[in-house]
Amino acid sequence: MHISSRDVIRALGRSTAALVCVLALASCTSGDSEAEAANLCGISASSEEEGLVREILTTEDFETKAYKSTNALVDKTTWAVQHMRPGKDSYFTAACRYELDDRQRGAYAIFSFGWSPRATSDALTSPGSASYAWNGAGGVASDIGATLLVQCDLPGELGAQSKNVRLSADAMFSFRPSRPVADQAAKDQRMTLTYLMTRRVTEALGCENEPLAKPPVVKPLPTS
Repeated sequence: MHISSRDVIRALGRSTAALVCVLALASCTSGDSEAEAANLCGISASSEEEGLVREILTTEDFETKAYKSTNALVDKTTWAVQHMRPGKDSYFTAACRYELDDRQRGAYAIFSFGWSPRATSDALTSPGSASYAWNGAGGVASDIGATLLVQCDLPGELGAQSKNVRLSADAMFSFRPSRPVADQAAKDQRMTLTYLMTRRVTEALGCENEPLAKPPVVKPLPTS
């Protein structure tokens, strides 16, 4: 669940195995409430998410790919928490991908969600990464990705079980022909976008503690 080459390979495996529904950006910003409800990945023009994706991918235009509808993602994520093995991360579900692909260069951001045991779910750092903590959530951002761990108290019969785990967001960022070094501002942007995308999932899951209801004020923790 931590940012490592193993996590990159795991995330790529999830994305290739998923059934991909390609949606043009314009369709995600049509204002149709039913379409937005069915597509957790749709971001409105001039929204904070849209601005962050453009800045992170350094492009004015990009494609949105939704791996799952909102309902399907909720079903997969609640199934995953019920089938966790003791002390192990759950199965992760790929949700959204934002992508630039042209002849000169390519870049994408992909977001996946699952669960980690609460007792062992600290987001580990790697060389050059930045750590974050706010409102009981913790995260790490680096050159290649971001991880966010947040308590999500599920409603109903899964409530007791959800208090023993934390919802885990995996964000992966890829660039070609070469990956730029992410300075502190770039890491802050990646952490903010991960926060905003994870908030959509917590709202869809109906987390009763509303863990990410406040606007993201992303500040890295001081390094020791």
